Amino acid sequence: MEKLKTIDMKEKLIFVILSILFLSLTSCHSDKLDGDWEDNIHLSEKEVTISAESNAFLITTEGTSWWIHGIGLDDDWNYDISGIDTTQDDFLIEENVFTIERKNANEIHISLTENQSNVERTLTIGLQAGNYFDQIKIIQAEK
Repeated sequence: MEKLKTIDMKEKLIFVILSILFLSLTSCHSDKLDGDWEDNIHLSEKEVTISAESNAFLITTEGTSWWIHGIGLDDDWNYDISGIDTTQDDFLIEENVFTIERKNANEIHISLTENQSNVERTLTIGLQAGNYFDQIKIIQAEK
């Protein structure tokens, strides 16, 4: 009789351990990778195509806790914005070809000078909010 109780206890223990392992493996399954964040910026436009003339336009966001982590014009990503705190609700980035201004938590005002070249140019603004990354891509037509 005592031997029978020992076997029952061992079987119950094995069953409990297997149940816990099964539940922990199935409950942790997700298609989402660790560190993946949902879109918390919510850009009104992610890509804009404009004419070669001088242009200014507005992109809005639903999220407010974003910042610019990089700016690229065509293949040149050497724009130094380290002296500008792009986490603030208002800042201005002025370059020869473009201006990027945040006037409040939800507005990005962008302007480009006239494209006088015979080649299309692309301004890319990389945005980040926590561990979520997004970008605004402006394609300006050639002359």
